[in-house]
Amino acid sequence: MTCRERAGQVRERYEEVLATGARVVAVGTGGKRYAKAFIEDLQVPFEVLLDEDGSAAEIVGTNTIGVGMAVNPRAWVAGVRAVKAAGPQGKTGRRPMQLGATLVIAPGDELLYADFEDFAGDHADLDEVISVLRG
Repeated sequence: MTCRERAGQVRERYEEVLATGARVVAVGTGGKRYAKAFIEDLQVPFEVLLDEDGSAAEIVGTNTIGVGMAVNPRAWVAGVRAVKAAGPQGKTGRRPMQLGATLVIAPGDELLYADFEDFAGDHADLDEVISVLRG
């Protein structure tokens, strides 16, 4: 649900990101049909790669939703915000408990920025990300 919201946020600022010389790549948890529907439904202009077996998430070290998430008020607020912004949750990917991350990786694999979600909807601030991209 919140990945749909995030895709919309990035889509709205996509040209601003491109103007920095960067490119956007999203990594999804679903299969090919899921990704195709996600791209079409949300009019995603950026590349979407698939991490069907979770190996990329494991390498990066993203978090997963734990039991305490169900009682986290910030997660509930983020869920309501996401539904308002992007509509209700559709079919989930293969790992619905997987949380996201925002990484800025420079040429030469230099990590310039990393933000790992602590709960669903805990997205990195796009103003901050774009500031990093601008250098």
